[in-house]
Amino acid sequence: MIEEKYTKSIQSETEIIEKIFQKESFIISHDLGFPINEAKISLSKGTGNKHIDFNLELQNSLDPNNITFKKLGFNKNCKLISTDRIFVIPPKGVTKVKGKRFVPTNQITGEITTIYDEQFPLSSASNFRLILKINDEDFGTIFLGAGYSCDGTHYALGLVRLNIENIEYHVFRHNERSNSKTYLTIECLDVTNFKSFREDCELILKSVGFLTGNWHQDEHYFFSYTSNDFKLAKYIYYKLFGDSVITNFEIINPQQFRSFIHTDPSNYPELTPLLFSEKILSTIVNELKSKPELERAIELLVDGNEIKSPLIRCSIFSVALETAVSLIHSENKAFFKPIKKTEQLTPILKEFHDIANREKDKFSQLEYSSLTKKITYLNTPFNKDKFILAFERYKVNLPEKYSVLLNTRNLFFHGKTPYEEGVLKNRIKDLHLEADRIHMLVSILILKYVGYEGHIKNQAAYRLETESFYNETERQTGESAFYTI
Repeated sequence: MIEEKYTKSIQSETEIIEKIFQKESFIISHDLGFPINEAKISLSKGTGNKHIDFNLELQNSLDPNNITFKKLGFNKNCKLISTDRIFVIPPKGVTKVKGKRFVPTNQITGEITTIYDEQFPLSSASNFRLILKINDEDFGTIFLGAGYSCDGTHYALGLVRLNIENIEYHVFRHNERSNSKTYLTIECLDVTNFKSFREDCELILKSVGFLTGNWHQDEHYFFSYTSNDFKLAKYIYYKLFGDSVITNFEIINPQQFRSFIHTDPSNYPELTPLLFSEKILSTIVNELKSKPELERAIELLVDGNEIKSPLIRCSIFSVALETAVSLIHSENKAFFKPIKKTEQLTPILKEFHDIANREKDKFSQLEYSSLTKKITYLNTPFNKDKFILAFERYKVNLPEKYSVLLNTRNLFFHGKTPYEEGVLKNRIKDLHLEADRIHMLVSILILKYVGYEGHIKNQAAYRLETESFYNETERQTGESAFYTI
């Protein structure tokens, strides 16, 4: 069977990205009551800027007290008209305005973070592409994807095919040699609406960030097309999202795992079975669309890696752990019940309730309510047991070190640590390692939840092994740098 090789091109789009808003001038069209109506505005985008700068020349001078978003009219849609195109700045599309502080002026500067072509299909169905600049020349190579070519460059691997609620997406990167930049493209091969496309793109980037530690955001350039051959980019929508989260805190690394499990190159397995499945990545995205708890857990993991304080990292990852376990418990309540023979338990519980009702007058309302609740939830596991049971649900056999670690999450919720008071400053390194381990435990649960079978990287052990290697010291970690789950 000959596998299809895909041919892509983003040359016209990258040329637009590199040239757009370079000293362009417009006239603003707005409601008559706003001072920016018919004002001249010029846009410029400096190299490296994560926004668009503007210079605005009003027809009349304004007192400094009147130079606000609302009084200028930037809290509503306004149009920017030139000789050949019309852009729209939506509410909150301008994020900074500045005039003279003490005297009236007709010169205002500021920053734009959202702007789009007037004809961009915000509410009608279309084919869309998202293109953004990234600093990862090997993006996509951890996935079992496909080879492709893009604008004269051939890639043996890196095009990821996803199915999101029966809509097909392609995700790939292109390393542009002429300007030494790498572009990431997410394209939808089916007709969809812009809102859904944006949401799917965000979840795809977040899911990849969960696996790699790098959540690419920054400036998003959306393009619309009349067909999925993506021959002509008709309209553009520019949006600055938050700063990217780039930590390289990966939990999947097929190349390192292959080296880890085999020392003799002649015995290496094929690389592709070790790569992360496109189907599982699709499952993660689909689950995030319907399970906000799962999305929150992943976001906590990704964002938490940027935090410098190990105590805060432990606390955040413990919240992510609680979130993931609660989701698993809610969907598997029968498995979590301490007493499995519920048919024998039901009449006993009824008898307990009958006794409580007969003796109701002997208790205050609060006491009676507390008693009946305890009877009702008699077959509910203790909170700490839920965490061990969550791993048992997916037949994950945790080493004792990690089982003990699960019981520390309540300490972090109360601002404490597993160490004696007064020694924390001397245990910062250890606390960072504990945070790494909690992160891995949450990741294991999430990966098993979506049906993953494969390897996961233990960053704590990997850090210790790396340190031991460079210091040329022998060290017994008692844990592995990789686990198969």
